[in-house]
Amino acid sequence: MKAPTPVKTAATSVAVTLIAALMTLSGCTGKFSKPGPDTEVTPLAPVEYHPGELNRETLYELIVAEIAGQRKEFDLSLNNYLHQAQMTGDPEIAKRATYIAQYLQRDDQLLEASKLWQKAEPDNPEPYLISASLLLRKGDFTAALPLLRKALHHSDKQTLMIISAQADKFSPEEADAYIKLLEEHASKETDATLLTTLGILYGVQGNNIKALQRFNAAIAEDPDHLEAVIQKAELLRSQGDYRQAIKVLEPQLAADQPDQQIFTLYVQLLFQSKQTKKAVKQALLLVDTFPDEPQLTFYTALLLLENEQVEQSRNIMQELLQRYPDNTTPHYYLGLIEQHEDHTEEAISHFLKVKDPNNILQAYRRIGALLDHPNNRTRLQNILQDARGNMPEIDIQLYVMEAEWLNLHDYKDAALSSLDEALQLHPDDANLLYTRAMTLDPQDIGLIEKDLRQVLALEPDNSMALNALGYTLTLYTDRFDEAFELISKALALTPDDPAILDSMGWILLKQGKAAEAVGFLQQAYDQFPDPEVSAHLIQAYHAAGQQQQALQLLKQEQLKHPDNEFLIEAATSINAPLD
Repeated sequence: MKAPTPVKTAATSVAVTLIAALMTLSGCTGKFSKPGPDTEVTPLAPVEYHPGELNRETLYELIVAEIAGQRKEFDLSLNNYLHQAQMTGDPEIAKRATYIAQYLQRDDQLLEASKLWQKAEPDNPEPYLISASLLLRKGDFTAALPLLRKALHHSDKQTLMIISAQADKFSPEEADAYIKLLEEHASKETDATLLTTLGILYGVQGNNIKALQRFNAAIAEDPDHLEAVIQKAELLRSQGDYRQAIKVLEPQLAADQPDQQIFTLYVQLLFQSKQTKKAVKQALLLVDTFPDEPQLTFYTALLLLENEQVEQSRNIMQELLQRYPDNTTPHYYLGLIEQHEDHTEEAISHFLKVKDPNNILQAYRRIGALLDHPNNRTRLQNILQDARGNMPEIDIQLYVMEAEWLNLHDYKDAALSSLDEALQLHPDDANLLYTRAMTLDPQDIGLIEKDLRQVLALEPDNSMALNALGYTLTLYTDRFDEAFELISKALALTPDDPAILDSMGWILLKQGKAAEAVGFLQQAYDQFPDPEVSAHLIQAYHAAGQQQQALQLLKQEQLKHPDNEFLIEAATSINAPLD
């Protein structure tokens, strides 16, 4: 049997050939007869690949790829398409491989496939844009530049959109390279989009004069180019020139249906320029102009609230609740309004109705703050118990919240009881274990250490637990070497945490290394001038022979915290008089 002659086909007809082949394959319902013993089997000739020809191997692999895709075996489908794109150099096959890799978010294979597509179809801007977009997203702006240069000659609008979308991530040097590319292009042909993109890039460089020139040129080219108008207004806003920015926007607001983004920016600028009465009027008009945009309506209510227009904000929030009762977010902000006005019960009522995940825990923290009196213990515990029953997905956070409130109001036994109950339900929760360790009395060093060790068994790199255990050992034991190791590991994980810096300074002082201790405690104090930290620094100054600094800091801190126990202890330890 003679080997079949390869079928010559144009690249654009590959997909049609595939579909026909698949339809034929799926329509075969008869049974194949087995070859008899006398049937002569002739080996097929080796497959040869020729440009513009579709051979049996290509057809087979692509049919398999399509069937694999239908069965969601995407790896096989992608591998087959990639292989055939390499072998045939066919643009349609390379295009298909690119789309599959893009769908699967396989970055390496996407770059490979799009390069094959570029080679097969060098005048098509799409594969260059796909590669460039991926490289830009990965932060490889230098590698993306030549691809965008190529794409720019064929599809400038889309290329410019990609550049402007990533421009804020460029370094000044990278922005300069892109500016040179676009200025070169602008010397041949120019339009408002190109000028606007150049303005954005000059802004990234910090060259506001040239940025403003390009935005002005873009608006002169096309007065209705909204992106140029917005960018110019934003640039003026960044320079504090709010009134000039408003003038830039005003011509666009004369339209029957003004652009939503421009209208919103206009209202923001009115507030920033202290034109409050006009800003409120325009904010309400903005809501009326776009009545079916709940996110915009909600944002406007927040903007009014931020600018102390409480009644207008309250009215909009209440209207949102009437129109969209399933969205409980406005209840949180209505609760804030009532809390600010000392309407405790109204505020609690709103906070209890919050159900959206972004605000629900904060709503219950607000309730705890509103019930900030020991006499409210029963009421608060009932509220949190009901919440745990209704929302078991956040019961751990609610248990922690309850324990912290009880401990703060000197119900330590009740706080520990609540945590014990929570740990019965969630025995391996690090947050609960850590909270219980911090709630236990210092004399219960064995229990504290047990809980913190369990936290570290669950989360070996938990810097808070490492620091807490190290500091506890420093305060209540003489296991200083062990404490130093724990705090050192915590500091390596979180080098700028003032609590850990304070712990390191304190353990060094305990080890007799006063000069080293001062350095760490000074850093901690500079970030967080808490009385306990300052008390440690005072003692370190004294131990390091810096008595004048110790006395000066003590006097300074006593003026701010006259009865603080840590400062009293520090004064006693350095034999200083108590003011």
